[in-house]
Amino acid sequence: MKFDNLRVAHKMWSVILGLLALMLVTAICTQWYGRQVTAETERSVEKYESAITTAVSWRGLAEVAVTMSMASFVTTDAALKADFDTRVAALTARITPVQEKIGKSSVSADDKAALAHVAATRADIRGQTDKLKELTDAGDAAAKQDYLAKVYRPKAVAYLEAIDKFVAVQERQRDAAVQAAHDSRASLVVIGAVAAIAVVVLGMLMAALLVRSITRPLDRAVSLAEAISAGDLTQNIHDDRKDELGVLTRALSGMSTRLRTVVSEVRVGVDSVSSASVEIANGNHDLSARTEQT
Repeated sequence: MKFDNLRVAHKMWSVILGLLALMLVTAICTQWYGRQVTAETERSVEKYESAITTAVSWRGLAEVAVTMSMASFVTTDAALKADFDTRVAALTARITPVQEKIGKSSVSADDKAALAHVAATRADIRGQTDKLKELTDAGDAAAKQDYLAKVYRPKAVAYLEAIDKFVAVQERQRDAAVQAAHDSRASLVVIGAVAAIAVVVLGMLMAALLVRSITRPLDRAVSLAEAISAGDLTQNIHDDRKDELGVLTRALSGMSTRLRTVVSEVRVGVDSVSSASVEIANGNHDLSARTEQT
């Protein structure tokens, strides 16, 4: 159905409801996108916080294990050494599943690189532990102490620093996720502003279309009415619109046509009366002339 054929009330309601629907859709889309950004940020932050917590726990276990391992090689008390070794074995058993858990959740290249470095330093420190056991079994206390101070301790520090670097990577990624969320919200504000401007512009265009669909036929109807009131019955406007203004224009045009017909009929009647009057006058004149002759 053409817009011009709608009734004026229907046109106005169409424009109003169309704008309201557009505003509603814009608001819903904006809210949905905002919720998606928030949910994604929460998931990312939760993931990195979990990784940080697990890595910090790993770091604590590793530090205790390294400290006890060094104490085991330093002490000369066999019972105490056995207790340290038992505790180190238990800590190592706890560290392995923690490392595996972190490995499964690490997906980015930075995660994998940092975790690979931790795994390498851990394997290195475990190799140094085996070397210290060999020196202990050989009974070379001086060589063991020298190796412990110059090799094992720096390797242990490197192992703990590798875990710290992994934690730092997780913290950077968490901060990056938060910053990305802030950027997305800023983009959402811009998108919302653009959408609002688009709605306003579209509303202006729809309003202009509505005004044009009303004022143009109304101006034509007014012009026709003014012409009729001025006595000009020659104008005839054809309008096939189905709204009230089209009906009004056709009614005025029909009135002009009907008045033109009436005027024509009156003129014909006047001409007939004039002709009859002339004939009567001529007859009277002839009758008067004959009377005078007699």
